[in-house]
Amino acid sequence: EDRSIFIIWAFGSSHSFSAFHGTDRGQFTANLMGPPPTVLDLEAYDYVDLLMPNVPMIRGEDDLDPTNPFICSYFDMDELGQEIGFTAEDKIHMVGFEPVITEGNTQFIHHLTLFTCEGYLSYDGDQGEYSGLDDSNLEHNLVVPACTNMPPGCSNLVAAWAVGAGAGAFPEDVGIPIGEGQRWLVMQMHYYNPTMVEDVYDSSGVRIHLTKDLRPIDAGLMNFVVGVVTGQHPPLPGGMEDVAMETLYAEPDCTTQWSGPLTVMSVSHHSHFMGTHQEIIVERDGKNLGPMRKEHRFDYNHQTEMEPVNALRTLLPGDRLAATCHFDTSSVPADSEVQIGEESNKEMCFPGLFYYPKQKLTAFIYFPPKAVSPWFINDLEWCSSPPSDEIFDSLCAEKLYTDVTNYYNLTFSIAMGYKGPTIDYPSMCNGGDETAELREALPICPTEGCTETQSCSEELMRDWAQGVCGFSCGVFGLTVYPDLNRTEVYNTANVNCPNAFF
Repeated sequence: EDRSIFIIWAFGSSHSFSAFHGTDRGQFTANLMGPPPTVLDLEAYDYVDLLMPNVPMIRGEDDLDPTNPFICSYFDMDELGQEIGFTAEDKIHMVGFEPVITEGNTQFIHHLTLFTCEGYLSYDGDQGEYSGLDDSNLEHNLVVPACTNMPPGCSNLVAAWAVGAGAGAFPEDVGIPIGEGQRWLVMQMHYYNPTMVEDVYDSSGVRIHLTKDLRPIDAGLMNFVVGVVTGQHPPLPGGMEDVAMETLYAEPDCTTQWSGPLTVMSVSHHSHFMGTHQEIIVERDGKNLGPMRKEHRFDYNHQTEMEPVNALRTLLPGDRLAATCHFDTSSVPADSEVQIGEESNKEMCFPGLFYYPKQKLTAFIYFPPKAVSPWFINDLEWCSSPPSDEIFDSLCAEKLYTDVTNYYNLTFSIAMGYKGPTIDYPSMCNGGDETAELREALPICPTEGCTETQSCSEELMRDWAQGVCGFSCGVFGLTVYPDLNRTEVYNTANVNCPNAFF
């Protein structure tokens, strides 16, 4: 069995360990049941340091928690590559990374994350949508002082570090791709200053090791967003020694989208101070294969990435993954709650893994199905119900065909701000210029070219309505009548999975 444990060490002038040892102490992980791990040498590779420019570790913006600063900094790939010899258009590989921590600031640093970004995705408030990239206000070393949420346009996470973690290096044939037109690297630093210590500044960051000699395999970082942002997950009840968040399931419908088997290099667990245990369990062909990482107790101060257990180094398309976090909330009253959120004084469940080869789907996100289903279909009962009019295959297709606005209730009322009359499916698909913007925003009409000529037949549109229902219901684990193979709603809404209509 793989059983990595933490070794705590300290040294001094005597055998008495009652005194504080200052910097003459530390910890590391070791698997005492196996051979020593292979340590990869990064000295031969070029590197760049991405560092904060002496930022204050107290938040000064209005309406934000001053004890929990989230600060971002932009780094221009064209600037970074001048000495090494690459541009933002080039593809290069990150082969390893390590934290660079300002002396004396360890107590204030919660985590750092590093993203690649195309640019700043500007938002058109009048249209209610993102309208394109606008880099006019971006520059190398630009600081964003209020950065709880990553800037729009930054969604590709390539590195992360949390308290207790060390350097990371990838196998000699594997690298994380950066560049390729992604001009910006954006680093987010999360600080925690609960006692509001004044006049403390930070220049910490990350050193990334790079090579222009591309390695054969692209790697990626896959995340399980079980409970991260405020409002995503119900609060945890106080006064309990063991309470778990709702499990996030990556269903086989999602993992079958992988291009092939995935090799897992390391597994990381992340919670805050009340976290006690995390696990990502793998189920294959109906059998529980156990957790990817055997962690007997989560420790906030020792968040080291660890190799998966030998039996689960390879994940297969069709595997079912279940991510769960446990917490001890007995330190707060039983009649209170612990909120879920990014700040250190809230709780979080955010495991992840480095793997290869890189896939398009990089994150699984927990959503309670009934909380988000009205964005996809107004009533999940329609999926398994027969039609009232026999010309339709299902009640779902009938509802969509007769009233698109009611079928996509929240999409129309909230996302689109629509206040017009009801629209049926034929009017939308055969509406010509009058409904062109709607068809672009909600691409659910036939793609055979009939919408351009306003000649989609009723039979074709009924077939397409049934197919649209297959997608809407499939997101939540349901098949569509008359197929009653699956009538139980998934525990997690797989809204990020690229399911097809047919």
